[in-house]
Amino acid sequence: MKAKGKIILMATCMLLVSVWVDATDYKGWLPLIPQTLGGLAKSGDPDGINMEMSGQSWSSLQQNYTDNANKRASLTIVSGVIAPQAQAFQAMSQMHMETPDQIIKTVNVSGYKAVFQLNKVNRKGGLMISLGEQTLVIIEGEPVTTEEELTGLAKEVPLKEISTQVK
Repeated sequence: MKAKGKIILMATCMLLVSVWVDATDYKGWLPLIPQTLGGLAKSGDPDGINMEMSGQSWSSLQQNYTDNANKRASLTIVSGVIAPQAQAFQAMSQMHMETPDQIIKTVNVSGYKAVFQLNKVNRKGGLMISLGEQTLVIIEGEPVTTEEELTGLAKEVPLKEISTQVK
């Protein structure tokens, strides 16, 4: 999604929620971003945003990883209950679905509630890990064929340290 589309989506989400939320500044997470993830090297600089509007805020930090064999992963940290990712987690954490093409289920990752999603056709997977009411760590990758591939990557992320950065 292009930056303009992200900004419009963020603004729309903030207008729909009428609670006071104070998110963590994404810059506090920068030292916690792993240099490698599953043997993949960082691809470019991290992309962060702090968003505030009408007393509501959320923040996000994303780092991409790649290798020479077209394997990709991304790590995203999100804070703020009004973040679009937080709202998606709330909806998805209530469901379990398996079809010939897709799996969505709730799993446990290092003691944290998480949602695993796998598209079997295009071999893309995602893992949304809730570190509390306000913070999510999202790991996405491709090609992915099993839950263990993403939960293994999650073990390389300092989840406890990230959770302590929350205001």
